[in-house]
Amino acid sequence: VFILIFFVEVPVVYGDDVDTYYQSIDPTARDDVLKAQLHDLINPHDVLSYDDIWTAFKSVDKFLPGYPCNENLTFIPDVYSAYCWEPEKLTTGGECGNYKKEGDCYNREHLWPKSWFGGFDNGENAQTDLFELWPSDGYVNGLRGDLPLGDVIVSSISYNSTNKSLIGKCVEDSNSKCFEPSSVFKGDFARSYFYLATAYWNEWSCCDTEGVNGSDIKTWMENSLRVWHLNDPVDDNERARNNEIYSNWQHNRNPFIDHPEWVDQISNF
Repeated sequence: VFILIFFVEVPVVYGDDVDTYYQSIDPTARDDVLKAQLHDLINPHDVLSYDDIWTAFKSVDKFLPGYPCNENLTFIPDVYSAYCWEPEKLTTGGECGNYKKEGDCYNREHLWPKSWFGGFDNGENAQTDLFELWPSDGYVNGLRGDLPLGDVIVSSISYNSTNKSLIGKCVEDSNSKCFEPSSVFKGDFARSYFYLATAYWNEWSCCDTEGVNGSDIKTWMENSLRVWHLNDPVDDNERARNNEIYSNWQHNRNPFIDHPEWVDQISNF
């Protein structure tokens, strides 16, 4: 089922509750001082089970670009394809499941690959963090694997998904492959990486990969993510998703959605 276009108003809540959440943060702080303050604030959260994620997706991901994608408003889009999904266990068109092609099923994508922090059991609660987990087409997720995020050389594209997610040689390093998400998700993914690098700062003892070393994002990928953050700024959908995770699930927030200016105040993630 491909995405149809419907229109709904996205409710975004601002107010004293958000201001109160950040009352321990010095808004003039910079670099590791600011990062440490934010880590202490956002790392503690209500930890979900992996099964809870399926249930959370039903409400959290109504705030993804592309929703509503079906006349049945319980259906949700995903971040790697243009398909629309029924959030139930189905042979086709729902939660994975087996897949052979795009559109077969969707699964729980660890945006920061879990192999990068040493596997599911070594995530220090990142493995079920809703700022880390996103609904994704199972087939495209399998193709992405643990490829780092980055811009792709157009002439090298080896896969182009139905929502224009790309796999190909990295612009930053043509000897390596990258996964380039659809433009509508680039800023969202960048801010998720900044959240993860802050929330789990010094929490992971593994791993040194193409894109990260422990909780530190390598400079070449961080540079790309900073550009994505600027070119795809925070919108009402992203703010509403942040509010939903905070209010009804984890009771923590992504500070780089609420205060995107803090990205520039931290020189090294």
